[in-house]
Amino acid sequence: MLLNVLDTLPVGVFILDSRFRVRRVNSKIEEFFAIPRAELLGQDKRRLVRERISVIIEGGADFRQRVLATYDSNTYVENFVCHVLPGNGRQERWLEHYSQPVRQGDAIVGRAEVYCDVTERIQSEEEINWISTQFMQVQEREKAKIASNLHNQVGQTVIALRFALENLHASLREREELCYEQEQLEQIIRRAEEIGCEISHISSDLLPSTLKPFGIQETLRWMAGYYKSLYGITVDCQFLGLQDKRFAPEVEVVLFRIFQEGLNNVVKHAQTALVQCKLIYSHPRIIVMIQDQGRGFDQATHQLGAGLRIMQQRVAELGGTLKISSKVNCGTTLRAVIPDVVPVNSTESPRQRTPIDVAALVGPGG
Repeated sequence: MLLNVLDTLPVGVFILDSRFRVRRVNSKIEEFFAIPRAELLGQDKRRLVRERISVIIEGGADFRQRVLATYDSNTYVENFVCHVLPGNGRQERWLEHYSQPVRQGDAIVGRAEVYCDVTERIQSEEEINWISTQFMQVQEREKAKIASNLHNQVGQTVIALRFALENLHASLREREELCYEQEQLEQIIRRAEEIGCEISHISSDLLPSTLKPFGIQETLRWMAGYYKSLYGITVDCQFLGLQDKRFAPEVEVVLFRIFQEGLNNVVKHAQTALVQCKLIYSHPRIIVMIQDQGRGFDQATHQLGAGLRIMQQRVAELGGTLKISSKVNCGTTLRAVIPDVVPVNSTESPRQRTPIDVAALVGPGG
């Protein structure tokens, strides 16, 4: 009766005894893993995981480690999503693995493992992420186009207008009876200068003109001066392992956005006059750190703003991770790691690269 009940469930089920041998398994497990029930019942689940199940899972080593760890310490609940690869009668699918110990009174007598098919959900999320990526790429192209137009067309027009006004003002100085008109003209010139500065700031916020021709190092140096002049914040920049390396445009844009969002948050919230920025290339990954000793915040109660959530997605699109750690009155650290990055202008082989002691530079978890 129990077996019949298990076979009616829309999820796959393993029931293991205290020695982690398979006591019960339902038809969904056969369907998910394409392994006949007769080849599962009575078998040591450890051996099955090592020899038959982990080899059909993407990232099988991690899957094997996580599942076997629950057998070594059969006291906790485990939950994660795994990707079953197609082949030999198997369909490609994503399964959510959930397992917990089976208790009888105070004693633990086995373990139950449940696999839910979440393929549609994962595929929908991937489609949404793809659409979001396309949208962001279009957005970046439009930002670059607007920044270029502001700088090269509108900005240059304002500069030409200011020069024309200054020439007119110089010619009017000789006519003392036009003092009132000269004063008005001086005000117009000052306003033209202000508009030129505003255009420059807007253009730089969209995409600095230094990024494409000179790269992220020079852009970060420019940002340091920009934030110092505009907000009075000293930005201490450190570059390690870069040696004038250039990266793919999409990588450099993401790096710029990380620094831009991080520094903007320092301006808005940190209440500090000093921030440290590190850009590290340790083949084959890039590490970004933005650290301040400002007021910080309580991570248990504070939710990330939209800018940082978007930034996490941008980094994730490159296969990386972005983490933020903070404590009240102890500052905030933003750390991003982007893997598998190859410089586009590097002629040296991986063996020629001098290894960098990343742990010493960025601390634990770097």
